[in-house]
Amino acid sequence: MNGTAFASHDWRRLPDALAGAVEAAFGLPPASVSPGDHPALAWRRSGLMSVTGRPDGPPLIAPVALTTLADSALSMLSAASPRLGIASGARLLGERARLMNLARGGTVSANGSCRLLRCADGVIALNLPREDDWELICALLSGQLAEDWAALAEAVLPLPAGPLVERARLLGLACAQVRPPHERPPFRVTRFGNSRGGSAVPLVVDLSSLWAGPLAGSLLAAAGARVVKVQSTHRPDGARDGHAGFYALLNRDKTEQWLDLRSASGQRALRELVSRADIVIEGSRPRALRQMGIDARDVAAAGATWISITAYGRDDPCGEMIGFGDDAAIAGGVGHRMDAVWGTPMFAGDAIADPLTGILAALLGWTAWRSGQGSLIDVALADVVAFACRFGARSRSEALAWQRIAAEDDATLYALRA
Repeated sequence: MNGTAFASHDWRRLPDALAGAVEAAFGLPPASVSPGDHPALAWRRSGLMSVTGRPDGPPLIAPVALTTLADSALSMLSAASPRLGIASGARLLGERARLMNLARGGTVSANGSCRLLRCADGVIALNLPREDDWELICALLSGQLAEDWAALAEAVLPLPAGPLVERARLLGLACAQVRPPHERPPFRVTRFGNSRGGSAVPLVVDLSSLWAGPLAGSLLAAAGARVVKVQSTHRPDGARDGHAGFYALLNRDKTEQWLDLRSASGQRALRELVSRADIVIEGSRPRALRQMGIDARDVAAAGATWISITAYGRDDPCGEMIGFGDDAAIAGGVGHRMDAVWGTPMFAGDAIADPLTGILAALLGWTAWRSGQGSLIDVALADVVAFACRFGARSRSEALAWQRIAAEDDATLYALRA
């Protein structure tokens, strides 16, 4: 066992650390912050325990304060907007898994698209959620064919992990290496002096897709914002093809606006909509919007709040890296923490970086709007998870005590949103 594996702070320190970071960024102290239930209890009651662990073994806890970050951020948002009406951030982390009846896979993500693969000197997480991702495997393996996961696992076994991850990212594949949590801050904020005026109801333009950004938009709608979800006629939100009920949870309170973003008129309409927005949410590579004449810094400098959600940060070279919830969580340290307790790297929860980042992004967006100054908010999936992973069980014995707490808990699961 690596002695540095438990360089964790007490999980009860996380709420104050988050509140301090938000206050330092925006100058607004939170009205209140609550840590929620004990992380072991919240993990089980959110349904996350049933999708964590080996498929032939017992359900397991994650020995880190992921639920504490979700509960703390949502409690701060609720204090700032009492009409929010959502009591637990932790329950949002597990609602997709419960709606879709997902199961635990250990080294296979709950949704099946991401796997942990052992290499010559480490373990990587490779996520292949799109059909055409498999067409790039031959290039990843320098000409070697691998048509299924078994062949791929055998092919990467003698290869060094670091160069493999770098090559995968250059090819546009989502890939990360199992590492300890890094020390980057959970978000970065650039503030501008200008303001668009104190609108009573903020207009949110949601350009995001899948989970993290749409969840942030749905929470802002619940907080009282007017949210417009922009859909590209040529490339709509891929989550539309998934679970219909889950998609509705994330988007039901938004107005949809369909635009042909390949046309000059569609791009012009998008620029006009963004020019009126109080808050913009996007999860694109920065150059994609710049090619349409939209620059995040210019929009924020004009007084709006711009929320940029990426896997590893918006600045080059990270801004061009692909990442999804499961592999980004591994990059943030989840697999390393699971290895420290359970003896092997494993996934924890369901694409956990996505909902965790969505909740935090909603808090940051609302706080920035309340501050009255334009802001560019850079929030990365891997950084959010790494921040939570720096708090948790401080020894293996404490982590095993968490497991007992969860196993002996017989409370009902948190209620799902309708």
